[in-house]
Amino acid sequence: MTTIRNSFSIFLLVLIAGFLQADQNLLAPNFPIIMQEFNITEKELGYVTSAFVFISAFMTVVWGMLSDFKTRKLLLLVGVLVGEIPCLLTAFVSNFWELFFLRMLTGIGIGSIIPIGYSLIADFFYGEERGKGYSYIETAFGFGTLMGMIMAGLIKDWRLPFILAAVPNLFLTPLFYVITKEPKRGQAEKELEKVLKETDIQFKFNLEVLEKSFLTKTNQWIFLQGFFGTVPWGIITTWFISYFIYVYGMSKDTATFVLLFIGIAAVFGSFVGGFLGDYFEKRSEGGRTYVAGWGVLIGMSASVGLLLYPFPSQLNAIHYLGMFIYAVLFIQFVSFAGPNVRAIISQVNLPEDRGTVFGIFNIMDNIGRAIGPLIGGLLISYLEKYYSKEISYLITMLFGIAFWIPCGLIWFYIKKIYLNDRNNIKNILKERAQAIK
Repeated sequence: MTTIRNSFSIFLLVLIAGFLQADQNLLAPNFPIIMQEFNITEKELGYVTSAFVFISAFMTVVWGMLSDFKTRKLLLLVGVLVGEIPCLLTAFVSNFWELFFLRMLTGIGIGSIIPIGYSLIADFFYGEERGKGYSYIETAFGFGTLMGMIMAGLIKDWRLPFILAAVPNLFLTPLFYVITKEPKRGQAEKELEKVLKETDIQFKFNLEVLEKSFLTKTNQWIFLQGFFGTVPWGIITTWFISYFIYVYGMSKDTATFVLLFIGIAAVFGSFVGGFLGDYFEKRSEGGRTYVAGWGVLIGMSASVGLLLYPFPSQLNAIHYLGMFIYAVLFIQFVSFAGPNVRAIISQVNLPEDRGTVFGIFNIMDNIGRAIGPLIGGLLISYLEKYYSKEISYLITMLFGIAFWIPCGLIWFYIKKIYLNDRNNIKNILKERAQAIK
């Protein structure tokens, strides 16, 4: 399915996704500065971050439903512009409420990338190669996270990164719209490929079919693992830098580099995880579920080890090198699930339902990511009544990471039900192809 034009479209989609993700990580490294400037506490910033993620997650369903029936490249153009213009304006806020309002507007647009981007990937790659396709976009999210961390952590002016993150997509997204040829829905399904070369299948919104897709057991359990799996990320990305500042006495720059190594590991894991999922799926049906489950549990254990290691406030070259090697070797495992989740969803849902299902999945996936900052802020504030700030942050981080235990275990149950649901979809597509012939 990959032509030169499609390859360039995928490349642009990856870049757009990366810059959108960068925006989502621009506040956390500067929480101490923002709290001082606007005279607020962790609790208020927890509200901002959680509300932003909730809005973004809710809008993925709206964008997802539209992407099942409308031109996806046009929807992406509109969605990205809706998100990036408020992102740009965030650089000029003068008080807390302006910051809160613009973050909500940004969330509306940013919610477009996941259902629309994932739906396009499903039609650019065959089923057995989708782990690779989703690893590209997951890796883009990872690089975007790193870019946001670097800009927010190393640039002294906390406002400038919002301009740097927003401006590129104001040019990349119109270019994507002009370059990309809208793929036919279902064209990468081998059961429909030959038929769609000669004619189009007109997909229509059908509540009954959509309802059946949400009764799919694989969907239900993937939604559940998504909740458990993203609570830790919500806490880590929001409070990790503050944790190392308060617990170890590190400077903001040093703490940012520590988080940067974790981000690099996550990017590496997202890329490797997709290819490993494809490899083990070809060797043994359902093999990608084991890659996801074991990856989460191994990565969780490695994350606990990193939190408990007694770092000095000033790190030398040996500390940085050891931390980098440790993160890339072990913490990367926790990201293996990302591309494999998307590959499985694309295989157990019909082409006309995928955008909406991806939207619903993103809500469930982001409920955890949204309540993570809120839980963290409230828990830290509560624990500080009884413990020191250092102990309060440590308990909060360990509490968040513990959510990866049920996430990892759920994957071993998904292995039992995934293949049946995938085969049901294949049979439906074969019937459609026969009916057209």
